[in-house]
Amino acid sequence: MINHAKMKVGKTTHKLKFSTAALMRMEAENDGQPFDALVDHLITGKGGASFVVSVLAAVMNDGAGGERDEAVALVDGAGGVRKVLTSLGEAIAVAFPAEADPGADPDEDAEGNSEGNGQAAGA
Repeated sequence: MINHAKMKVGKTTHKLKFSTAALMRMEAENDGQPFDALVDHLITGKGGASFVVSVLAAVMNDGAGGERDEAVALVDGAGGVRKVLTSLGEAIAVAFPAEADPGADPDEDAEGNSEGNGQAAGA
């Protein structure tokens, strides 16, 4: 399941989701560029205001998308492109979470502490 991020504008909370349909809309709106390159453009700040609006229009309404004019109004209501970039970044993070290290011990936390029942194996 693809998760969404929330963006509050005024009294309304909007759900932003990088759904498959949203990714397809992004590609169509941006000359067929693959979505991973477009997401990289968002992360690195290579797109301009038009690009941000096109991405927002694609991912708004919980990934169902919306009209460009509606996305422009959301950007203005949120306080500008930079404010929206933060919310889009959160939506990227929840849609594409970092993969676990395949060699990591599933019983070990980030600090290297093993979890268990305190019993030696075979005890």
